[in-house]
Amino acid sequence: MVAEITTSFANDSILDDTIPTVAIDDIEDDTPLEIAPERRRVKTDKQDLPVETLNGWATRGKLNLQPEFQRNFVWNKIKASRLIESLLLDIPIPVIYVAEEPNKTFSVVDGQQRLKSICSFINGRFPDGQDFKLSGLQVLTELNRKFFKDLDEELKETILNSILRLIVIEKDSDPDVKFEVFERLNLGAEKLLDQELRNCIYRGPYNNLLRELTDNQYLLKILNSSSSHPRMADRQLILRFFAMWRVTHLKYKGPIKQFLNLEMDKHRNLSEKELSKMRAVFEKSIEMAHFVFGKNAFRRFNAGKLDNPNGSWEKNKLNVALWDTLLYTFSYYEKAQIVPIADRIREEFLDLLTNDPQFVEYITSTTDKQERVQYRADIWRQRLQGLIGSNGQEPRAFSRKLKQELFDKDATCQICHQHIHDIDDTEVDHIENYWRGGKTIPENARLTHRYCNRARGGQH
Repeated sequence: MVAEITTSFANDSILDDTIPTVAIDDIEDDTPLEIAPERRRVKTDKQDLPVETLNGWATRGKLNLQPEFQRNFVWNKIKASRLIESLLLDIPIPVIYVAEEPNKTFSVVDGQQRLKSICSFINGRFPDGQDFKLSGLQVLTELNRKFFKDLDEELKETILNSILRLIVIEKDSDPDVKFEVFERLNLGAEKLLDQELRNCIYRGPYNNLLRELTDNQYLLKILNSSSSHPRMADRQLILRFFAMWRVTHLKYKGPIKQFLNLEMDKHRNLSEKELSKMRAVFEKSIEMAHFVFGKNAFRRFNAGKLDNPNGSWEKNKLNVALWDTLLYTFSYYEKAQIVPIADRIREEFLDLLTNDPQFVEYITSTTDKQERVQYRADIWRQRLQGLIGSNGQEPRAFSRKLKQELFDKDATCQICHQHIHDIDDTEVDHIENYWRGGKTIPENARLTHRYCNRARGGQH
């Protein structure tokens, strides 16, 4: 669905608002940025330039009318024509904002549709190749159906000499303040999301890597999508992973928006060697996550309740707190350590979500607080390391294979005697408790709801 176009000429930098297949929980952050008082200024410059100069800049590539964060030209012929009519009638055109780039070029931040309309009329064609003849004029009706080349010389000069005011956001402005300026320019239209703004501000090799990794086959499977996210939420997820991987959970400091801004600003021009290392660690980590959890990767499992003991996965919502915790932790291991115990890892994760209310709270609300990030990472790393460290020892937990056999044979909870709908909502409980010497063998196993076993205080 294409977002509705505003009827005025201002704030025309709105984006397609396609709804993703999978919602990504809590991806935006409204925590105020922490910026020192002496840095709370953005460096700008005002320039009044004739249309002829701006058209020449666009033709030569000095002025980029189509930076990646901008959508394509969407104004219709009548709206574009009436902008040209405004120039001829000397009606002021709203200020245009551009960002200065390190290579001494400029990228349009706000005003893309206006500039494209003007340049398209001068050059005779819209960006899609259609002819641009004036139409729908309400004052200068005699100019309808005319190309720029058909106008008399005086009207041509009026257009070419029309002055447009540009506000240039200088390249050495403080990155966090610059980020805030870009965000506010979009308040009157379809607001750019945080990662769309970063894509505008922090262009370079790092940004290119984020774009490349959105095509990762395991990420697409986890997001239940055939293509990258239209609003760059997937890029922000990848950025969160890299930022945590680089800094570690012990040194994480919020707010998350500023944490991610700093990560991109500080490392925007990484070497190919550094990029290759980052690419490799993300690809192995996301593959392990998919191998262990499949379609339920980074989803929350909700345990049953007294009135309904059946638990369930949150199918269509990816939990960002779990993304941070699980993917970051997997980055410390190799596939050879994870793959052989994938079933045990999955069971350990389900046990954590069932039996640790503090962990559940910390993935549910105010998830980016420093102490919550650190607790989640610490508790899961301890559990995962315990599984890897005990590999080959006599197990305390029953195998996934036995669970599947019991479920296929009779999916009835042996405590409440109700049907169990999902195998992931089952626990295999020791009939004679483990702490009393009960063996972890099929003869001492029974199938239960997770909720029922927890309510009973079972030692599975």
